[in-house]
Amino acid sequence: MDAIVVSQFGGPDSLKQGRADRPSFRPNQMIVRVAACGVCGHDLLNRAGQFASTRLPAILGHEIAGTVDEIGALVSRFKIGDRVALMQRQPCGVCRSCRDGRENLCRSGDGFYGEQTPGGYGQFVAASERNAVLLPIEIPFHIGAVLSCAVGTGFRALLRAGVHVGDMVVITGASGGVGINTVQIARLMGLSTIAITASDSKIDVLRAAGADHVIVAPTFKFHDQVRALSAGKEGAAAVIEITGAPTFNSSIRALRPGGRMVLVGNVDPGNVALNPAVAILKEIELIGSAHAVLADLRQIVDLVKIKRLLPIIAATMPVEEAAAAHRKMENRSTVGRIVLTHG
Repeated sequence: MDAIVVSQFGGPDSLKQGRADRPSFRPNQMIVRVAACGVCGHDLLNRAGQFASTRLPAILGHEIAGTVDEIGALVSRFKIGDRVALMQRQPCGVCRSCRDGRENLCRSGDGFYGEQTPGGYGQFVAASERNAVLLPIEIPFHIGAVLSCAVGTGFRALLRAGVHVGDMVVITGASGGVGINTVQIARLMGLSTIAITASDSKIDVLRAAGADHVIVAPTFKFHDQVRALSAGKEGAAAVIEITGAPTFNSSIRALRPGGRMVLVGNVDPGNVALNPAVAILKEIELIGSAHAVLADLRQIVDLVKIKRLLPIIAATMPVEEAAAAHRKMENRSTVGRIVLTHG
C-alpha cells in the first residue's frame, strides 16, 4: 500500500511518501480503507521520537475514518462497505480496564495507531469491533476522522472534571484541535467557559465556538484574570489542561478551593514543578484523562449527526502533504484540526 512513512525521527521532512506492507488481520479483525486521518499534536511528538514504544519505520496517524474493506470470520457487527470511525487504540476486550469500560487504558491489545500498530497516514489499517463505530452517511469522512481524538478527548476530560451546569471551567490551548472542540462541548454542557490563547487573532473564533471569556496570555500567565472573572474571585471549578508544562503553573493557581485540574496534553514533554502546599491547602485534585472510550465515541457521533456539535476543521490536505501539515501545526497558524485525505 501507499503510505507516508517515518524512517528516521526528526522534523517534518522525516515524513516521506513510500510503500509499506498492507496490514495483516486476525479472524476477529477487519481491514479499513482509510479515507481521512486527522493530524494531532501527538503526531508531531511521535515524529520527533518522543515515544519509546514507536518503532521505525513507522506510519503515524490515529484519527481515522474510512470504509471496511475486508472482514475476518469472527466479525459480526460490521460488513464490507460500512463507513466507520475508529477509536485510536485497539483494546483487548478482556482485561480489567476493558471490562470496566475503560478500554482507553488497555495495554494488552494491539495498541495505539501510529505507535504499536500502523496508522492512518497509510491507505489501510487493521481494526476490530472493539474500536470501531458506524459512521452515518450524514457525517463526512473528514469530520468522522476527528471524532475520537480532537472531539472525544475534550468530551472525556469534561466528564472526568465532574463539573455541573453553571460551573466555570478554564480551557488552555483553546484554539487547537482538541481545545476549540472542548470549548464547544463545554457550551453544550451549560458551563461558563474561559478560553486561553496566545494570540489576539483567535479571539473571535473562540467566542463563536462558545467561549464566554477569552484571555490572551502569550506569557502563559492568566490566573489573576480567571480569579477576577469568577464568583467571589475564588477561581474556576476546573481547568482542562491541554497545553501542559507552559501553562501548568498558572492553571493550578486559577482553581478555586476544591477545584480539579484535568491533565490532557503536554506540548513540552518532561516534568513540571508542583508545590504540594498549593494542592494540599486548597484540596485540589489532579486528574489524568486520556482519549475517548467507545461509549464516548458513540455519543459524539450522535451529537454530530443531529448537528448539536459541529467539529471545527482548519483545513483538509492530501495525505501526500503531511509534512506541510506538520509545519502548519508547528507554526500554530491554524484554528481547529488539519485533516489528511486519501485519494
